[in-house]
Amino acid sequence: MSGPFPAVLLTAGIITTVVLIAVLLLIVPARVSFSFRSSGSETKGILTGSWLIFGLEVLARGKDPELSVMAGGARLVTRPLSSLVAPGKKYTGGHGPGQVTGIISSLLRLQGPLLALVLDLARHTRFDYARGTARIGLGDPCATGMLYGLYRAVIPLLPLERVNLTMVPEFGHEACEVDITARFQVTYPLLVLVNAVRVVKHPATRKVMNSMRAKNPGDVTA
Repeated sequence: MSGPFPAVLLTAGIITTVVLIAVLLLIVPARVSFSFRSSGSETKGILTGSWLIFGLEVLARGKDPELSVMAGGARLVTRPLSSLVAPGKKYTGGHGPGQVTGIISSLLRLQGPLLALVLDLARHTRFDYARGTARIGLGDPCATGMLYGLYRAVIPLLPLERVNLTMVPEFGHEACEVDITARFQVTYPLLVLVNAVRVVKHPATRKVMNSMRAKNPGDVTA
């Protein structure tokens, strides 16, 4: 086959592919889920964000939370958050007055971009569900009974098709065991991502990061 037809067909195929990818990025929602579990001395919180086959997970268990990059449900890279914020530094004296003033002034200049990001995120976020159980005992049977009565009064006001929260009162002793999972969907995540990039690239953001990483006289380099 000769002539311009193959070139036209190839061009149409490329344009169609680009359009389909753009539409896919726009219409596929991002999912954000939060899970918190506390039982005895064990406390664990997991914040997960996923879009298409990619995801980020923050695991808070102990003093140093961990950030994991995932693809297809498998963890590719896991790093402590402290190593990403200030690798190789140990802060012993905190930030000095000059640094705090610079950070506050920079954050004030970020009011507009941050407000636009928050409003855009709220506009495109949809609550999916919340499920959880809690075993609560306040040590005083009367106080535990009042808390359980408050739970029984509030739970019918919630959308039961999406909220399933169960409280088990413990009248005999103190107890606090919580296991809650919630999930949200962000429609048009690409638009939210554009606003997030604007915040990250804002000069005030770089100034805040530089101020946070600046060394004080009390800092010790590892």
